[in-house]
Amino acid sequence: MTDRPLYIRPFTAGDRAAWDEMWAGYLTFYETSLEPAVSDDTWERFLEPAPGHLGLMALDEEIGPVGFAHAIIHPGTWSPRPVCYLEDLFVKPDVRGHGVGRALIEWLAERGREEGWLRIYWQTAQDNLRAQALYDKLAERTDWLRYELDL
Repeated sequence: MTDRPLYIRPFTAGDRAAWDEMWAGYLTFYETSLEPAVSDDTWERFLEPAPGHLGLMALDEEIGPVGFAHAIIHPGTWSPRPVCYLEDLFVKPDVRGHGVGRALIEWLAERGREEGWLRIYWQTAQDNLRAQALYDKLAERTDWLRYELDL
């Protein structure tokens, strides 16, 4: 349960400026950058959802947008039920620890229960201990490692 008055909803066109600011913070946190065209494409896929794309905005009743989540719902091979990859989750630094990340994940989980998803899965950096403290309360940590083959 959050200790802040929050509202979670899918992205709207009016969220673009807030998303841009938070997206820049997210990219900075992971020490990366993207061409503006890539960010524009990402935003468009979540604003006018491409199949399986779900973008969520967390709004604090007093201060406005405070976090976002990007999720990709897709078929899997081990079940006829879809799975959801929580690809990106960001909470503004000044409100971390107040339940925003939890609220975004719980909103997504409720949607998944309603729609019959098998699971939600995600990853984080090994040194992102603050996020791991939350994730360890919400989900089971697995032993899987991630490998990437850039093409």
